[in-house]
Amino acid sequence: MPHKLSHRSDIPVFRVLDILKTVSERVAAGEDIVHFEYGQPATGAPQPALDYGAEMMRRDSLGYTVATGMPALKERIAKWYQDQYGVTISPDRVVMTVGASGAFILNFLALFDAGDRVAMAAPGYPAYRNILMAMNLTPVEIETTEENEYQPTIEELDALSPTPDGLIIGNPSNPTGTMLSPQRLKAICDWCDTKGVRLIMDELYHGITFEELAETALTYTDSAIIVNSFSKYFSMTGWRLGWTILPEDVQPRIKRLAESLFVSPPALSQHVALKAMDCTDILDSYVAHYRANLDLLQQALPEAGITRFAKTKGAFYLYADISKISNDSIGWCAAALDEAKVAITPGLDFDLTRGHHMVRFSFAGAHEDIEKGCQRLIDWCNITPQ
Repeated sequence: MPHKLSHRSDIPVFRVLDILKTVSERVAAGEDIVHFEYGQPATGAPQPALDYGAEMMRRDSLGYTVATGMPALKERIAKWYQDQYGVTISPDRVVMTVGASGAFILNFLALFDAGDRVAMAAPGYPAYRNILMAMNLTPVEIETTEENEYQPTIEELDALSPTPDGLIIGNPSNPTGTMLSPQRLKAICDWCDTKGVRLIMDELYHGITFEELAETALTYTDSAIIVNSFSKYFSMTGWRLGWTILPEDVQPRIKRLAESLFVSPPALSQHVALKAMDCTDILDSYVAHYRANLDLLQQALPEAGITRFAKTKGAFYLYADISKISNDSIGWCAAALDEAKVAITPGLDFDLTRGHHMVRFSFAGAHEDIEKGCQRLIDWCNITPQ
């Protein structure tokens, strides 16, 4: 008789991770492939932070920390919000997590019951949808438009029926790199507070912006849940350390869940992160590097016949419409990998309805690799029948 399996794992694949696995295997076999699929910096943690981590390994046992994170790191993050945004928060509201993914898991468990409805933009980060589905929650996707920079409008939120229990906003967004203006962010915060909708703000790409600084939702409301990470601006992807800032009534619930689900975040990662927060000169130089890569992509891709992009204002992604070339983003990306040796993420990872003619380019790699990848794509597209 077959053994029971849970339907909670019957969720869509996270395509970009499948692509990463395929590309890694082919690179290990000797292929020269340019990475436009990586959603992570090519740089590592700043060297002073690594040096500090090495010192801590010599003099600290690196045992369990407090379940919600080292007090010194929580205090440093609270100071960061004061310095960066002029927002005063208690360090007790900060909870360190095992990556931003850990923050989403804890928050979804603490805030919602099975069957609750949580809205999000489409296109959007696929793990939102997948984690919700694994928890027997109902994702409600809002088909956002290019004209509104792929971010929800108040009119679109008002049209949701019934009103959702929660709303997830990425600002800046993955995959589009678009940002809400302060006015639109405030309007969404006010809408959520008026309707009693729990707002979960994904602020992972704060620090990586190219026109103006991103505003935190805490500027406009104390009821929002903030999720951030050391993976992106701080260039610590593999260290798996994130944080969440919580309203006071939510913090005890998250603490209880964190103690049993994760015990504590990685101690070494917390030490390195504490020092990384003092390395803004190095980190800002990474952002300048991303900006140069974005400029190069925007100039080069039209030569490959790709002329329509989202208005990237932050993060390190360019979300592009390839409908003039193909309406099969999965097939087109597979062919680009096989024939041009360029790895790109198909849009169906981010938008199950309209992603068949969209792709995401990550420009977090080395500048010379971006140049090489652009030239390969131009050469391939110009000899491939359209």
